[in-house]
Amino acid sequence: MMTMLFSAVSLIALLRLLATLGLTTSQQVQLLGLDARAVRLALQTGRPLPLSPEQQQRIRLSVEIAQAVHVLYNRHPEQWFTRENARSPFDGRTPLAYVRAGGTAALVATHRSLLADLNGLFSTSLESRALASRLPQPDIDLDE
Repeated sequence: MMTMLFSAVSLIALLRLLATLGLTTSQQVQLLGLDARAVRLALQTGRPLPLSPEQQQRIRLSVEIAQAVHVLYNRHPEQWFTRENARSPFDGRTPLAYVRAGGTAALVATHRSLLADLNGLFSTSLESRALASRLPQPDIDLDE
């Protein structure tokens, strides 16, 4: 994948989408791995923004994460990124803090987690698994 140019119109649409998740412009730029000055210049002049392959990947992942959050948490999608989450991979942190600390790898893990949720493969925490293992289990007789 080579450097590509991202139009100012596409950039505006992307920032609006991420704003629906309750992210500030500064948080959006950081999530996407973009340079704040370059974004400001592209928005002011209408010139396209050059993107590295990693930035292209981060944009794709961010769009797909936004779509998943809107499907899975449609009542309050704006709270998802800033709410503490006990599930893996967040382990008590907010998704935003997790992605900020972990970079592209954390964005990939977040994407993978939400994609699994969309496909009905909900993950659980170790604590919830331990609690579930202590629940009474009925006797099941398969020979009846």
